[in-house]
Amino acid sequence: MKRKPLLEPHLAVQEIRLPKGGEWTPRFRGWCLSHIASGICYWEEPNGLCEAREGSTLVFPAEAREALRASQLNDVAITYFCVETGKLLGLLSVAEQHLLKQIAARRNQAVRVFGLESQLSEQFKVLRPAAGSSSTASARLRLLQLFMEALQNDMEHEALAPAPTAESAPDGRRRLRQMLHQMPASEFVELSVADLAPKLSCSPRHLNRLFREELGTSFREKQIEFRMARACELLATSNAKVINVALESGYQSSSVFSELFKRHHGVSPGQWRRQRHKSQPAPQLLP
Repeated sequence: MKRKPLLEPHLAVQEIRLPKGGEWTPRFRGWCLSHIASGICYWEEPNGLCEAREGSTLVFPAEAREALRASQLNDVAITYFCVETGKLLGLLSVAEQHLLKQIAARRNQAVRVFGLESQLSEQFKVLRPAAGSSSTASARLRLLQLFMEALQNDMEHEALAPAPTAESAPDGRRRLRQMLHQMPASEFVELSVADLAPKLSCSPRHLNRLFREELGTSFREKQIEFRMARACELLATSNAKVINVALESGYQSSSVFSELFKRHHGVSPGQWRRQRHKSQPAPQLLP
């Protein structure tokens, strides 16, 4: 039976302790950044067993399959937080959201490791005292910055063509790239090809072709992806009626919205909400 991803608070520091020889699989809906606060643990990769020593930081993509095992010689304390990029539609651009999805889908480097001496691990170590405390806007921003720095090299490697400068020739492709790099994904949810094509000085048909060439998917498919992310956020964090969630997600018909939602998630919006609330785990904190 397929295991469902666990639900964890978004951008909130948590802590867990593994006994000697204990195992933990950070199988969450979002990315997970884990700092080995004390002890040594291991995980299995195709090339063999890998070691994570005290002070190092591991970055797991959504629904990671790797299990961390504590050494037989010591307990392991792990500080971690999760990031659901679907909750960042108003902050990340269309291009950034797309790149993060591409990076998460790669299987040749499932776990990213930052050693004890890395700046990232040093910054994470400073955040540890915040575990279990009330989350603040400034704390969440620091965690988000840490997450983006952890994936900076991946983002640069996978990057789309850079956004054009003001001196660049104003053709449709460059204008589209500029839009993808600058427009928050939350704004993209509200647009249609008919709305956007005149702004880019091209026909709707030409825009659709350029969009697929740039992102490898259609305008409609990418928009549905972002709309479903917004719908999940609204269902998880509010008591809004399904019709209101549909409207806020860019759909004028609750029946069309419910059909698309079930196609993407396998259950209706109401069932998804009930399952999420039912499966929300209590965090296992250090004593």
